[in-house]
Amino acid sequence: MSASICIWQIYYQAVQQAQLDAAFTPLDNSQFPSETHELAVFQRLYSSSATTPLSAWGALSWRFAEKTGLTGHELLRIVQQSPSVDVFYMNPFPHIEALFASPWWHGEVAHPDLLEVANAFLDAAGLRTAELNRLTPAREFSMCNYFVGSHCFWQSYLPFVEQALQRADMHMPPALRAKMHSEDADWRKLHHASSYVPFIVERLFTVFLRSYSRHLKVQKIPCPLGESNMNEDLTELRSMKDVAVLSRSKNILTMWQEKREEYFRKTSSAWWCDRYLDRLLAAPVVW
Repeated sequence: MSASICIWQIYYQAVQQAQLDAAFTPLDNSQFPSETHELAVFQRLYSSSATTPLSAWGALSWRFAEKTGLTGHELLRIVQQSPSVDVFYMNPFPHIEALFASPWWHGEVAHPDLLEVANAFLDAAGLRTAELNRLTPAREFSMCNYFVGSHCFWQSYLPFVEQALQRADMHMPPALRAKMHSEDADWRKLHHASSYVPFIVERLFTVFLRSYSRHLKVQKIPCPLGESNMNEDLTELRSMKDVAVLSRSKNILTMWQEKREEYFRKTSSAWWCDRYLDRLLAAPVVW
């Protein structure tokens, strides 16, 4: 590890230590529970003396290798080889890029009513609600808060998120604010009874990339495990959507939508299609 780069790896239980990567620095987060999950870790590290001398740093989940297929040495090498880059980011689930118009629509499927809550959040935070339906290219998808950044990145990104959270809590309609902080987001009990907040924060990175990072140099790192699971149909769908974004072609968008519907009907259960597919197909698209 370079002396000027440090990547912490967050864990919560002693049993998780066996899965930590020796190239990262272990970070026991068991005594710091927070509704915002990784954001609270980022804030704590940013405010500490530990990050002051660093040219780049990040804090990743104990499940990093399991989700990405990358080793710590591989990630550190990528960061070291591009010292001018302000933020490296990842999406371990590239099939989401192929199948969903935006990270927010994927969130609606994973966390019921996220679009309603997120619409109120963005509006109250003074951000564009059109982001929910914006056809988002693969290069802007980032999931799991997997990023490593320079001081310039962190001093831009953290205030952006903090201000959005503060404004939303101040200005959201009370019922939706209460719902945002409820456990309704984790109906399948897969995320330790999380509220909607961390899932909104996770998706704010895409908003930040589009509108607030023009002074930064950014680089997306492909995740080998997710890419290896991209079959021919998914690869074509992702490329088709990216071409539609680049060309703003309604014909290509229609082709993507039709092929996507065919893929969902072929690969998803009848229950899933009955619950979600009509809404996905009817969703408006913003360029």
